[in-house]
Amino acid sequence: MYLVKLLLIILVTLFDSVAVILHLTFSKSPDFHSFARRWARRLLKISGIEVVVEGSENLQKQETYVFIANHSSLFDIPVLQASIENDFRIIYKKELEKIPVFGYGLKKSPYIGIVREDPRKSMQSLELAIQTIQNGASVLIFPEGTRSKNGNLGIPRRGAFLLATRSGKPIVPIAIKGTYEILSNGIKGLRPRLVHVKIFQPIKGMPQNRVEENIFQENVWQEIINYFKLV
Repeated sequence: MYLVKLLLIILVTLFDSVAVILHLTFSKSPDFHSFARRWARRLLKISGIEVVVEGSENLQKQETYVFIANHSSLFDIPVLQASIENDFRIIYKKELEKIPVFGYGLKKSPYIGIVREDPRKSMQSLELAIQTIQNGASVLIFPEGTRSKNGNLGIPRRGAFLLATRSGKPIVPIAIKGTYEILSNGIKGLRPRLVHVKIFQPIKGMPQNRVEENIFQENVWQEIINYFKLV
């Protein structure tokens, strides 16, 4: 059964990757977010993952945000795509573009690739993200920089919060609980599970100096940590 689910996930991902490549290539007004949401919902349905979302009412449809979320599984992305109606762009690791078909679709997408090992290129990606927000799309970033190895929250990096400060847009902390277990036991983890997503109130009023920024970053991340203790 696990192998069947895995095969279906691969086939759906390949099909949707080809579909989105064609859509982005030939459509006069491409809508990548709608394609991403449909793919995400199909993936979760195949996997038997039910997502409980709390706090959707905190978001305004026409507003743009900097979404900050913890990261512990490859399933975090489809979970968030299925949970957030606002059009948003994900900042992803550039090496994901090496994946056949899927990687090319990612490269063609409006998502923002980042080379973490190169500070200059990372700053270029940050500038692109700011421009993206100014053009009317929200941005999602995982401040930990990589997936958790044990399901516990890691230490957030400064870049995500710098993005919010420089863009002037509200930060929205998001807690994702339950995705780590999906693949922590390999494909045998692909069984019906419940995932909780908490969308916090947007935070406005950005820090004005480095000291305030550090305090702000700690407070935002603490909200997500506190949620983990409750669920």
